[in-house]
Amino acid sequence: MLNELHQLSATLASHNIKQQKWHHQYKPLPGGACYRIWFGDDDAVADVELMSKDLVKVCRKFGNNQGTFPAFNIAPLYRVTSDEDKRYYDALYEGKTELDINYLQSICTTDNWGPKLRKKITGCLNRQMPNMPEDSAIVALMNITTSLDIDVLRSTLKQQVWKRLPSDIKAYLPLLIHKGNERKRPEDDVGSVSIVLDLVNWDKFEYPIANENTTKQVNDWLFADESDHQPETSDQLDAFGSPYAELDEPMPSVRLAPGFEVALRSMFREQGCQYRYRKADGHSFPVNKANRDTLKTSLEWIVKPDNENITWRRIDKDAMLFVYPNRVPKIPPKFTALFGGTENHEDITNRFEKVAEDFSKTLNGLETNQKPENIHVFALQQMQPALSKRARVVFSRNLTPSGLIDAATEWQRGCLNLPPIARTEPITPFPLNISKIANKVWKRNGTRADGKNEVKLIRYYQGMGLLLDKPIPSQILRITRGVTANSLGLILFVGNNLPRGRSAVKDVIRAEIGDLFPLLGLLLYKSGITKEDYMQDTAYSIGQLLKISDELHALYCEVKRDGEVPPQLAGNSVFVTASETPAQAVALLCTRMIPYIAWADQYRRQGQEKSGLAAWYRRQYGQLMPQLRQNLTENIRFGDLEKAQLFIGYLADLPKLTNKQSTEEVFTDAK
Repeated sequence: MLNELHQLSATLASHNIKQQKWHHQYKPLPGGACYRIWFGDDDAVADVELMSKDLVKVCRKFGNNQGTFPAFNIAPLYRVTSDEDKRYYDALYEGKTELDINYLQSICTTDNWGPKLRKKITGCLNRQMPNMPEDSAIVALMNITTSLDIDVLRSTLKQQVWKRLPSDIKAYLPLLIHKGNERKRPEDDVGSVSIVLDLVNWDKFEYPIANENTTKQVNDWLFADESDHQPETSDQLDAFGSPYAELDEPMPSVRLAPGFEVALRSMFREQGCQYRYRKADGHSFPVNKANRDTLKTSLEWIVKPDNENITWRRIDKDAMLFVYPNRVPKIPPKFTALFGGTENHEDITNRFEKVAEDFSKTLNGLETNQKPENIHVFALQQMQPALSKRARVVFSRNLTPSGLIDAATEWQRGCLNLPPIARTEPITPFPLNISKIANKVWKRNGTRADGKNEVKLIRYYQGMGLLLDKPIPSQILRITRGVTANSLGLILFVGNNLPRGRSAVKDVIRAEIGDLFPLLGLLLYKSGITKEDYMQDTAYSIGQLLKISDELHALYCEVKRDGEVPPQLAGNSVFVTASETPAQAVALLCTRMIPYIAWADQYRRQGQEKSGLAAWYRRQYGQLMPQLRQNLTENIRFGDLEKAQLFIGYLADLPKLTNKQSTEEVFTDAK
């Protein structure tokens, strides 16, 4: 990741784009609810309020795992464990019951601030921030907290919470009560509440402590203190060619999104391989202080909220995609939107075709001096355990803008490498959605077989590889093999039910086919096989033969058996055999279809309502069989790509049947 960020920092520097630089120990507050606790001149809690989300975003806390200030986590004041008390809590929180102060006070009897938590809070209250001016609000607050009795803190906080509770139950009830688990030890089950300390009489310091201006001022003071202790210039150079002096501190970390925080580089010293070159941790890849800060601010710039779907997007809870050009235009195209978008088939404006068109127009419409010469793409994956802040780059590519546009065009051609699919609209998938389609495993009843245990046939970044990279035949074959194996149950279910009528296959299942078949078309296209070619080949023709057999079998049941169709149709019954030993399957099918073909020969001459349809099925059957006899041998076996063609042929539309054609066929056959 350091190399990618170094290139990004050079791009930002060339455009004079500066990101706010934050001291490495001055960190953002966690997401979620946060309370501001106001202290009065009597060193007691004078008020408490729930902070707005916008205010929480601009505030920070100083410290490390041993303690932070002026923000840290406490716990709700009381703990309840009985089901009755929890039900009352939920009803009160959801507004389903009226507040009964006396009853609520009667269940608030178990103090949730045990010795372990009190020790932690005391450590935070005594935390000192270096280089703060004596006349600053932070120093005034530290003077209060260092001598503050924790019992006074809890008792005065409790008074203010009870006072505030009636006006906003939903805001203050979580600060009052923690719903505990009676099976857990109380000291390990206290919950967590984020707070920021502030001063009621802040006006003499110009701004409150929980304020954007104060936050930036404190940051400047922290950096001023650090500049007074800069190491002497060294003759050593870091990995990027800058003067380097060894630092005994870890690489800085960046919160990319809620629940997603990563260190720029994390090397665990207990891994013995590091000592091969007698260097461990940060020393194994030396980066000086200035470059560390630059890399950190570059990563913070690319994940700014305003840049979502432009330079970054979240792929999953533990993965993110980043895209940045070497030139940053005033109105940049939505780079990351091209890789992943909505899975809502009804949202036509956000389909791949529309996104690609808009991207191309925006990029080509840029002035010459703003057009990027190259675009860098990389994906970051958190490593387990997720809370370790360790992450690695799993995908990285450099490409030209024209190369990206051409790749998007070829992607659409590949996904459209299909004949019309029966009663289904194929939807061009986004590259990041390919893995979701390929990894689904289906049963023959049209339900998922993978359940909670997701199959990892391919990873999300391999979808981006299909978009950007030159096809590797072995990789295409491996993916095709996995996709056909995983989707066999879905194909069998849909193929067996389509002849029974439109209502036999739900819209959601047809949507799954609409996702799957463009992937099959793409894989064939990447293998150099276009629909103009494979629609003339044996595998596709056998798929069509199986479909015609199912349709004719279903028509026979409709006419002769009053619509009572057996659980499995004739073509569907030999589909699996056809995918392995096609000659054997065709021979078996011919035997099973004898009575239905004989019926069709008789029925098509009767001039009934659907005689023309029976005649047309019979005609199609007669045209395919001689062609297959010429190409099929006992020893023929289908490979992975042929199986994909068989799948497509089985669900593809049959040649169109017009009323005129139907009438002519009945008349001709009657002669």
